[in-house]
Amino acid sequence: MGVIATAGAHDMTQGIRMTQQMIGFVGFGEAAQCFAAHLAAKGGPAPLVFCDGKTNRPPYSEGFRGMASACGVELVDSLSALMARADIVFSAVVVATAVPVGEAIASLVRPGMLVVDLNASTPRAKRLVGDAVAANGGAFVDANLMGAVSIYGAAVPLYCSGDGAARFAELFAPLGFTVELAGPEAGTAAAVKMLRSVVTKGMEALIVEALTAASLAGVRSEALRGICEPMDATRYSKFVDMCVRTDVLHAERRAVEMDGVAEGLREIGLQPIMTEATAARLRTSAKLGLRDDFAKRQAYSADDVLDAYVARMADLPQA
Repeated sequence: MGVIATAGAHDMTQGIRMTQQMIGFVGFGEAAQCFAAHLAAKGGPAPLVFCDGKTNRPPYSEGFRGMASACGVELVDSLSALMARADIVFSAVVVATAVPVGEAIASLVRPGMLVVDLNASTPRAKRLVGDAVAANGGAFVDANLMGAVSIYGAAVPLYCSGDGAARFAELFAPLGFTVELAGPEAGTAAAVKMLRSVVTKGMEALIVEALTAASLAGVRSEALRGICEPMDATRYSKFVDMCVRTDVLHAERRAVEMDGVAEGLREIGLQPIMTEATAARLRTSAKLGLRDDFAKRQAYSADDVLDAYVARMADLPQA
């Protein structure tokens, strides 16, 4: 990962200047509310907020106006009104509208403006918005939440790339934001966030499936102990390394085992969605046909396995 921005004496001066800049939020979900309230408490102009979603849009409801007031922000009735006044703009909308909203923001960017895209978009989507912002002289930040706002608050780690990322870190680290830099290319940080989500969201789904099944079978506490104790005993990095190194040898056998597990889950009344997906993923590894090669090796690393997987996938005909 990149360098984490921390506040020093120079940074504190930057932070003081920062509070005098006008900040706008397009979209006002959990993260935007948290960040806006945090910034409002630092003094300076009240952050601007514009929403045009299914739930909140002009004319805003009294309930939404009350919530906005509690966060210390000023509601505006159009994107153009927000862009005319803001120096820094956060885009925090639903993923489905992230690109069109980002492009609408970009069309109104003034030279030197900083656009911070907080949306959980794909790397390509981030690059599209970043290019549109750059075309009008703005600077773009591909910012990604790497934790839960409900846990970390405004200090939630933000993994950032783009031509405006270093400037964003310089301005916002002194204000209590945790910014880690991934480089100057938009999409770099989003790629890491996306792939991290494959694991974290996948683990969530696997855990829920396993513990729901354990509850149906009446062995919830026993299953929880059996799942957690081995994980608690090792570093996660070692576990990941073990998974990759053994996958190349045992994927086919494990896929057959998961077929049996899937049948067992059906017997207790649970659809084995993640279990069947696990078996399919294991069979995909096995079909690469690398087991015999690696079984002959005296030693190899997880990187060796992954490099071999990528090379073999490149040789296979595309569907």
